[in-house]
Amino acid sequence: KARSVLEALGDFLPARGGAASQRIPDNKPDLYIHNFFFNEIFRVGNINKAFYRGVEIQLTKRLSRKWQMDASYTYSRNLAQAESFDSSLGDDPATVGQEFAYAEDDLRHVVKFNAITFLPKDWQVGTTMSWNSGLPYSIVSNFLALDNFDYPQFRLLYGFVPDRPDPVTGERDFQILRRNDHRNDPVFNIDVLARKSFVLGKLNAKMSFTVENLLNQDNLRIFTYEPAAPNRSGNLQILSERDFGRRFKAGIEFEF
Repeated sequence: KARSVLEALGDFLPARGGAASQRIPDNKPDLYIHNFFFNEIFRVGNINKAFYRGVEIQLTKRLSRKWQMDASYTYSRNLAQAESFDSSLGDDPATVGQEFAYAEDDLRHVVKFNAITFLPKDWQVGTTMSWNSGLPYSIVSNFLALDNFDYPQFRLLYGFVPDRPDPVTGERDFQILRRNDHRNDPVFNIDVLARKSFVLGKLNAKMSFTVENLLNQDNLRIFTYEPAAPNRSGNLQILSERDFGRRFKAGIEFEF
């Protein structure tokens, strides 16, 4: 749920056509410093916390009748204040209340299935299947704003300014969100493997062929999403990575 923020400082509209500059609202939370000569303290320490809780159910079929199988389901929650010691979280005082949230690697549901069968003439055929719910991502706002001494500060906040005014108040108040409170799409993947064992002279050898991403899925993982903003000509920004394309691997192994 959105919460109202203090927005009294705003921004300066540059002077144009002989008109004097004027202060206008920027619809973003204000940043106040108590002393112009003493801005902030950068504290480094092992002070963050992380909590991981999960439960796993596993089903294993040992090798019999020339095949074996292992399947598991994991339900977990991973909450943290940061993911690394050099994280920029906490640099902006306005984000302190939104930092403790789901970690970047929080996977609520994970299902795995592995199986292999042994065929005549020393052939082995196996598969690995996995399905997991989407990883979290944040909606962020990066911008340059003035503090109460009219000094420009680079800000990073979790939230956004809506495109349209509120139908009741007519305002475009900044919408405060928590870190990593949105989710990517689930990911389903299948890999298959074929392996052939043989003797080459005095050497034991294995030849293998693997197909990764058998279904040729195009998976997009978003880390941060920044909605469109006027200072970027109305463009949005997404920090993400893609895992796509069916991949083939061939290999040979010698034992001596």
